[in-house]
Amino acid sequence: MNQQQGTIFSKIAMPIVIVAIVVYLICSAWVGIRDPYQFTVAYTDTMETSVDAAGWVVRSEQPVAGAEGVVQLKRGQGEKVAKGKEIAVVYQDETYVENQEELLQVKNDLSALQYATYSESPSGTALEDQMLSAMTSLRTAASSGNYSSLSEQTETYRKLVLRREYLLSSEATAAMTQAAADLQARYDDLQSYQSGATSIKAQESGLFSSYVDGYETLLTPDKLDGLSPKDLAAFSQLTPSTDANVLGKLVTDSIWYYAVTVPGDCVTRFAVGDSVDVFFNSLSETFPMEVFQVGEVQEDQVVIVLRSSQDDDKAEDLRQESGRVIFYSSEGIRVPKEALRVSKDGERGVYVVVSQKARFRPVKILAEDENSYLVKADPTDEEDTRILRAGDEIVLASEELYDGKVVR
Repeated sequence: MNQQQGTIFSKIAMPIVIVAIVVYLICSAWVGIRDPYQFTVAYTDTMETSVDAAGWVVRSEQPVAGAEGVVQLKRGQGEKVAKGKEIAVVYQDETYVENQEELLQVKNDLSALQYATYSESPSGTALEDQMLSAMTSLRTAASSGNYSSLSEQTETYRKLVLRREYLLSSEATAAMTQAAADLQARYDDLQSYQSGATSIKAQESGLFSSYVDGYETLLTPDKLDGLSPKDLAAFSQLTPSTDANVLGKLVTDSIWYYAVTVPGDCVTRFAVGDSVDVFFNSLSETFPMEVFQVGEVQEDQVVIVLRSSQDDDKAEDLRQESGRVIFYSSEGIRVPKEALRVSKDGERGVYVVVSQKARFRPVKILAEDENSYLVKADPTDEEDTRILRAGDEIVLASEELYDGKVVR
């Protein structure tokens, strides 16, 4: 009997539930169609006025010629080198390199023994005090994680320990004296091998870079004057070569240039002395630059030369680059154009949702594009709390809105 009742209930209830669901969905869709309000979230963004550009980075550069043999660079990438200072040493073969490494070790060992056996080196209480100070310095460096002077601190402590051993033991005295004599002989022998090494020195002061592309002598600042779009394009057709013995280059001036070709109708945006920002695609970074030279429009193109004195190692190896020249950039809150309204008091602004009601927020337009405005809050005074903030829900509506109207 109960089973029959359950079956009858299922046959009656299930169609009712299905019909209810269908009716609910139809009503929801109808309400959605009839609801005049749509919403979007305000967010912080940037708008800019810019022009795409492509061209060449030009610097004062001097290739550094080497010599045949095994090269041992003495300078790191981007390191400053004074005029006349050593950049590299070129050895005839690997033997010279091995001798150089041994020579350095022998020199350090000899220095320690000479200090230990020198008659005027500290002794007694003075020696103990210096050893204690050296141990303290090592402990402090180890506990703080500062290892920048560890090599020098260790060498100092080593010399002091050898000095004490030399003073306390007659056997050590004799052994160290003999070892010092042997090391001196070995050092003199190794020094004689160094006569075949060639020292490469800087002809001018500058920043060292191991990157060379052959344009160092073809693209120079003195060739920028009167440069035409065809002249600039011609550099792409060149196939410069570099000497096999070139070790790198010296960038001899902190000022560098970016010569670009832009559409001719943009020429009025450039004036010598103006400040612009240049975004380089290869670095995904922006550099401040100055308009240095504006060329003549030829076949709807014009060459603009930009200049920078920002000595940034990230820009050291730029050459043929694309990017964009940014004239104006502003940060604010992006809102759709259809959200902007004028209140009954004549204020320009947008409506946001607060507790299901529309509340007016006055704004000032900073920039615009085809679909959006970039705005900032524009309260009437310090006590005005009507502040538009990123994250506010903005009302988009096709019918009249007013402050306090229920929109949900």
